[in-house]
Amino acid sequence: MGLVGEWAAARGADLDVLHGPVVSAWPDPGDASAVISLGSDRSVHASTDPWIAAQVGFLRATHAAGVPVLGICFGGQALAAALGATVTRAAETEIGWIDVDGDDGFGGRWFTWHEDVFDLPPGAAELARAASGPQAFAVGASVGLQFHPEVTPAIVEDWLAGARDVVPDPEPIRAETARTAQAARERAFALMDRIAGRWPR
Repeated sequence: MGLVGEWAAARGADLDVLHGPVVSAWPDPGDASAVISLGSDRSVHASTDPWIAAQVGFLRATHAAGVPVLGICFGGQALAAALGATVTRAAETEIGWIDVDGDDGFGGRWFTWHEDVFDLPPGAAELARAASGPQAFAVGASVGLQFHPEVTPAIVEDWLAGARDVVPDPEPIRAETARTAQAARERAFALMDRIAGRWPR
């Protein structure tokens, strides 16, 4: 959960955490005030795990029920697919801190780690973009992000430890993560507040 969990705790929100691969039955979307779908090492379009289609269906039903969804990375791709967009393999794997173009807090320097990309769902407003394609979109109160505002230094270190084959020199990422940790936390909290401000009261 990273900074998303810290933000929710700071705002007095109660979280029910579900792990897609082991969910036996997805809950009634109407039981939640909002749903946050996080990352995964699986692929929305290429992996055959049955839970992926089930999660995409849950996000579709949640949005249709008027409950806002925030999707982050894999979660953003799953939300995009749920709302009718195409998810494909990226031209290049994108790992590290990148500059994202966008307004209203969505642009800036964000951490990213993904092999897939999403198109914009029908009727979506693009909120941010990078060289790899869309980085954020909104459909009504639901928002999909390609980047990872939730990362902490511990999360980044854990991911780097398991990816020595794809990140042979992790020191630049590690150094920027440590150097910008506090500023990144403040920007993530501000972004989450902005996104939650779209949610029905």
